[in-house]
Amino acid sequence: MGKRAYTKLMDSRDRILGSFHAAQQESGRNWLTPQALREASARYGLSGAAVKGVASYYSMFSLAPRGRHLIRLCVSPVCRMYGSLDLLDVAAQASGAEAGGTDPSGCFSLESVQCLGRCAGAPAMMVDDEVYAALDPEKIRSVLSALRERDAQGLASARARDDAAYAAHIGPGAAPCAGEPCGSEAQAGASTAAAEPVRVALRYPRLAEPADAGAYEGAGGFAGFRKALASPPEALIEEMSRAKLRGRGGAGFPTGIKERAAAGSACSADEGCERFVVCNADEGEPGTFKDRIILERSPQLLIEGMLISAYAVGARRGYIYLRGEYSLAIERVRAAIASAYEAGFLGEALLGSAFSFDLELRLGGGSYLCGEELTLIESLEGKRGYPRIKPPFPAESGLWGKPTLVNNVETLAALPWVIERGADAYLALGTEGSPGTKIFCLSGDLARPGYGEWEMGVTLGELIRAAGGALDAQGRPAERPYALLLGGAAGCFVSGEAIELRMDYDELKAAGASLGSGAVIALGPGRSLLDCLSAIMDFFKHESCGKCVPCRVGTSRLAKAAYALAAEAKAGAGQETIKAGLEAMAADAERIAKASLCPLGQSPILPLKSAVRNLTYYS
Repeated sequence: MGKRAYTKLMDSRDRILGSFHAAQQESGRNWLTPQALREASARYGLSGAAVKGVASYYSMFSLAPRGRHLIRLCVSPVCRMYGSLDLLDVAAQASGAEAGGTDPSGCFSLESVQCLGRCAGAPAMMVDDEVYAALDPEKIRSVLSALRERDAQGLASARARDDAAYAAHIGPGAAPCAGEPCGSEAQAGASTAAAEPVRVALRYPRLAEPADAGAYEGAGGFAGFRKALASPPEALIEEMSRAKLRGRGGAGFPTGIKERAAAGSACSADEGCERFVVCNADEGEPGTFKDRIILERSPQLLIEGMLISAYAVGARRGYIYLRGEYSLAIERVRAAIASAYEAGFLGEALLGSAFSFDLELRLGGGSYLCGEELTLIESLEGKRGYPRIKPPFPAESGLWGKPTLVNNVETLAALPWVIERGADAYLALGTEGSPGTKIFCLSGDLARPGYGEWEMGVTLGELIRAAGGALDAQGRPAERPYALLLGGAAGCFVSGEAIELRMDYDELKAAGASLGSGAVIALGPGRSLLDCLSAIMDFFKHESCGKCVPCRVGTSRLAKAAYALAAEAKAGAGQETIKAGLEAMAADAERIAKASLCPLGQSPILPLKSAVRNLTYYS
């Protein structure tokens, strides 16, 4: 039944990031000591230069001592809308550390970082492994003072208050927020067209023990996997294809095609035809936090989805690549894997069948670029997160050159529902061209930001109403947003007047937009589009890996141009001047996109071009 204890494989290079996390935590000063680097070199058979090369690439690791407590304050677009740059100054004063530095006592280091995945509770910061949302100056001072004074009781109460603030939600089927305070991360209701909304990826919202495999099974979990084991693998892939399930990470690629490609890839019998399945949980798109919600609340659902996917393609090993900033998700997923082994849902001869599957958790090191599937594979192999050229695609040559299937958290979380209830039931949800459901993350200038799962085809207006309606830049109720950014930093702007626009792949494409990750960031009347674009260009500049000169130099140039244009607008530049500046930036971004190897260099064109095309007024 596979109830053996999980045993680690012998040390190999692919474990190097995990060893960095452990060594840095043990150092007491949040850094990789020379001794830790030497040990990694010996353990993994790498030169000292190679070890340093990997460590220096990832933003979560440091080769120099930092403070005993590490403050990471988010400055990505949504947090910046809510004053995070000013709060960075507050944190510097309260900690005694300048941004990028350490205070003289060695107590604090302060860093400005990109998205922490707490956009509905913006602005946010992470102190060590704890995240604090809905920040204000007093909250920052209180948390840092408690840490400095080693007041454990005061710190515990501060954490408890914050957890309550950003974890509140509304149950399925309730009127969105029901006129009550929902906290800074509420589960907004589903489409108002449904009295009892259908949940697919959020079908288990409130398990008392989210990581416990027995509790999950008792709530109806693993039914899809049991049904899968009774079916031929090809029948499962056919069911996914018939359901028209598409990837929910951003690209929207048909899941059935991916599965069939991985299952059909030729591999050498001498090598045992080994295949891998990988869950991409390196969620880093600004405005997006859906995967974190699934990982924290339903980690066994993700494991079930991976089991189904692995059985369908003939894989015996899998990996969950989870971003290092998601501390609670890491804790839950780690516990869920251990529980699944104990309950016999991972390991050998699962449920008495001939199918065996081993699953490991691997942590990222703070690179947005590793959310791209081939870059993620490079990182999984223990290397710097540089992009690979396609083809070959992962299904043909992925992890260690073997056929590898990479899917997003939300995609995998949908598989148990699809297999358990069938393609026809899934096709009955959503629209003809875009069936099923989607988790949307609602943030920005909204009365009650949050998340929810809606059937595809829900309108922007329904999403805005579910979040309590639009606000202006001063926090006052507004008739509608000035603009909406769909899909995060790598997404597209649409006018706030497009409230009847349906969140459907085909309709969005016709409107010059895209669904992307499901992020919906509202910019209220009075909010500066150019300030938002400056934050977006800063994000791409920060996250460029530097391998491609056009991307490395180009993203820096775009950020500089965005700030200059914002300054011109504040000085009274007219609309034609601003539009001409945006068009020039878009033309530059197009040249960068054509010369870049990976999607990051190809992304700045999307918000720029859509702003010029879809907006009639530039603030």
